Amino acid sequence: MSTEIFDPSTSPEREAIDYVPRPKELSGLRVGLVENTKFNSDKLLLKIAHLLKERHGMEMVMLNRKKSASDFVEDEAIRDFKTKADFVLAGVGD
Repeated sequence: MSTEIFDPSTSPEREAIDYVPRPKELSGLRVGLVENTKFNSDKLLLKIAHLLKERHGMEMVMLNRKKSASDFVEDEAIRDFKTKADFVLAGVGD
């Protein structure tokens, strides 16, 4: 499955993004978390990770805290997520 993304900050170019196939089962997957520094975003993500562990035996393997809500995830963190996690959740707070 592919979706076209339009980037409003540059010239009008189209870029296709291919989604990773969904896992057949959730049991034992490794989850990474990206926290955006907004109030309670860390608490929300950790609660979700706890529920995923209880319900599906998932393990939280990495929590990355961005410099600010509008900042990007650093390249080093992305490399770590690719090797340590099966999927990543990004959370907002407030």
